[in-house]
Amino acid sequence: MKQITLLLVCSLMLINCTTPKENQMRLSGFVKGMKEGTLLLQKSENNTFKTIDSMVVKGDAHFNFTETIESPELYFLSLKIQNIDREVGAIAFFAEPGDITINTKLNNFLENAVITGSENQKKYTQYKTLIKRYTDKNKKLTQLLISAAKAKDMKAIDSIDTMQKRVLAVSYLATVNYAINNKDYEIAPFLALSEIYNANTKYLDTIYNTLTPKIKASTYGVALKEFISQTKSQDSL
Repeated sequence: MKQITLLLVCSLMLINCTTPKENQMRLSGFVKGMKEGTLLLQKSENNTFKTIDSMVVKGDAHFNFTETIESPELYFLSLKIQNIDREVGAIAFFAEPGDITINTKLNNFLENAVITGSENQKKYTQYKTLIKRYTDKNKKLTQLLISAAKAKDMKAIDSIDTMQKRVLAVSYLATVNYAINNKDYEIAPFLALSEIYNANTKYLDTIYNTLTPKIKASTYGVALKEFISQTKSQDSL
């Protein structure tokens, strides 16, 4: 009987040890073409990168990181090559509990990154595809503005300025609509804080008021509420 009890206890201990933690992110991947260097798992704090963990690569460019994620938020996978006193690049990705994979190449470290496993990341990628049409339009208008400025064509400058303001307004509305349509994801308050923080407060209020209770309680949900409160306080001065 004692042996049976002991076996049951050991089995339960084994299950507890092998069962993934509920809020644990398991990040893995591969950097093709990388022979030597350091990979850094980072997050932004007070407008600077804080290194959470690091891994030295020598020969095998497969990597693994484990991190406790209390609330989904943006993390960065940075690459530092020996003899270069700076990071080569930082891949931004939405960290959340579960298995996340990032595969990329040493050449064009950022552009070649393929990220899977994160639901918020999927939404973030969709958003960047959506908003690209507006950023592309703005880039073209900026080029035209530079040419008009060189030619000292004030009429063209005023016209282009009006068009840029229109593109910006439409892009803000597109961001608001996207956030509202994804109100049950942490990406919603994140976009409000990162993309349209300088928009009219009513847009930020609209996004916050549509968030589900779970998202309001998230890191970005709480931050958005505080930001709106601070903005309204400053506007009332």
